Amino acid sequence: MRSILLVDDEVKLVRILSSSLAKKGYTVYTAANGQEARKKIAEKEIDIVFLDLMLPDTTGLELLQEFMALYPQKVFILMTAYGDVESAVTAMKAGAFDYIVKPAKLDEILIVIEKAYEWLKMKEENQILKDKLKDVEFTKGLIGSSSSMKRILQLVERVANTNATIILEGESGTGKSMIARMIHDLSGRSKAPFISVNCAAIPEQLLESELFGYEKGAFTGANASRQGKFEAADGGTIFLDEIGEIPSSLQAKLLHITQEKSFIRLGSNTTKHVDVRIISATNRDLKKMVDQGVFREDLYYRLNIVDISIPPLRERRDDIPVLVEEFLNRHRRRDNKNYQISSEIMKVLIDYPWPGNVRELENALERAVVLCHDEKLSIEDFPRELREIKHEAYIPGVFSYNNTKPLPEQLEEIEKQMILQALEESHGQAASAARKLGISRQSLLYKMNKYLIN
Repeated sequence: MRSILLVDDEVKLVRILSSSLAKKGYTVYTAANGQEARKKIAEKEIDIVFLDLMLPDTTGLELLQEFMALYPQKVFILMTAYGDVESAVTAMKAGAFDYIVKPAKLDEILIVIEKAYEWLKMKEENQILKDKLKDVEFTKGLIGSSSSMKRILQLVERVANTNATIILEGESGTGKSMIARMIHDLSGRSKAPFISVNCAAIPEQLLESELFGYEKGAFTGANASRQGKFEAADGGTIFLDEIGEIPSSLQAKLLHITQEKSFIRLGSNTTKHVDVRIISATNRDLKKMVDQGVFREDLYYRLNIVDISIPPLRERRDDIPVLVEEFLNRHRRRDNKNYQISSEIMKVLIDYPWPGNVRELENALERAVVLCHDEKLSIEDFPRELREIKHEAYIPGVFSYNNTKPLPEQLEEIEKQMILQALEESHGQAASAARKLGISRQSLLYKMNKYLIN
């Protein structure tokens, strides 16, 4: 139910507005003074409250300040016949959603009402996401409400307290390092070191000494003995990220340590023993590399006692709204701002394929938060790839029929996209855009308000 309270002592105006809004499908309540307004707002389910600036027993500003504290989920709009800019500014600062100067046309009032309901819808969706966050699987920064992520997290819990070697497979940015850390933290090794090595980031000639260490004088520049990552991880876990980049010359030595838990430092003849759990990760097809002869088959099966495949974000789109809300929550806490995102932008985020996966989504939201002018994120605050997605729904000369929507809705979508394109080509100049569209500037402004185009 969409319900409105009109607080105004002008009987004729209230009667006309009540009748007009009722015909548009709204439930309308009225109050002629502050006392009646307090009674109605306490007794009725009301979404939007119009407050006249001057009332017989109080002022709209005083009621606004009183009601904002009691009913923060409602929308308040100030009405004034005086065009008092100072009062309007004060009302907006006090929390009013908007203000209207009387006499106002019904079309103008309806536009403000629709904007208010859009804002209420956005608040409701954000609250639903916040509530949903309480029920999703959330462990050590890894979030997932989709069935695929819940299955992965259940598997992680089952294997964490074993010593089995694990391979994590998935595209870059899917959270492989976070899962590796989670496995370590849930295991009996959690108090011992967790050592992460990016095998692709270390030059081939240095990787052996980095992993296994070296003795003084083992090579030019080795002025002192140094332990490697396997020694540093003794008793704990070593995470070998991008394991597919390990050169063939090192694969035999890595196989030996997985089997015997022992190795020899460069320049030494002494065998060292370590108790290390090995977790590997790759964004490559290791089985295919085995078939091609570039990765040892025996090493592959040694590392692959348990394999966990992490799906890309585009295959678990149900997780996107939950991830967005969690990332925004982090920025809200950091900046002490209530960042909000509209349902239209959320749809763009859900439709985007995210080649960079969760990492790309997190970076896109951080960019939007940095660039936004207030607390409501705009599509213009997001990276270019997302802004382009927004405009791809309409391509000039191409009509895409969607039989899941009625014709009026499809026509409105096409009209909106044509307006957006004309404004973009006119660099935001309404008069120029109106000429391109073959309509008057006033008609264009009305349609921009209708479609909430800023």
